[in-house]
Amino acid sequence: MKHKNLDSGVQSAFVKGNTCEHILICYSDRNLAKTVIGNEMIKIKFEIDTLPSPYARYDIKYKLLPIPYEIRLYDMPSLFAGKLHAVICRTWKNRVKGRDLYDYLFYIARGTTINLKHLNARLVDSGFEGAREDLTLYEIKKILERRFISIDYQQAKEDVLPFIQNPESLRIWSKEFFLSSIDSLKS
Repeated sequence: MKHKNLDSGVQSAFVKGNTCEHILICYSDRNLAKTVIGNEMIKIKFEIDTLPSPYARYDIKYKLLPIPYEIRLYDMPSLFAGKLHAVICRTWKNRVKGRDLYDYLFYIARGTTINLKHLNARLVDSGFEGAREDLTLYEIKKILERRFISIDYQQAKEDVLPFIQNPESLRIWSKEFFLSSIDSLKS
């Protein structure tokens, strides 16, 4: 468990271990295990929101590995609502997280609809100025417009650069590019 300085409904924990050992435990794949370099460590961060905002919808998934299990996950429109909340509200040392913008584009590119009721609940829960349970898609678009005008896109590119394979894809990131993306939003 990670102990936080700020009181929050989000609890964090980390699992760390030898990557090769865990590949063998989970998949029994010696060929895959041989691709691991030296004594490489796998690190997984878990964050559990103990006070989640209401109105999320869920999908149930079933998997067979490492053992058969069932998992309940937010559906894509609810995940997109969470990402929009992050784009609108999250600041990191007074800067935007470029990774939030990158993920925002992921949802836009897939034509994902927004769970507007869940987004509104998140905005209210976080104390966002002007938040209401009944903000319309038009009002959300106006909020995003103000946010996209205020972003330092060079800083956002630098934040996401270590995580992408094609840095050239960030060349287009600009106020105009993100403002034009707002037209694609639908609920």
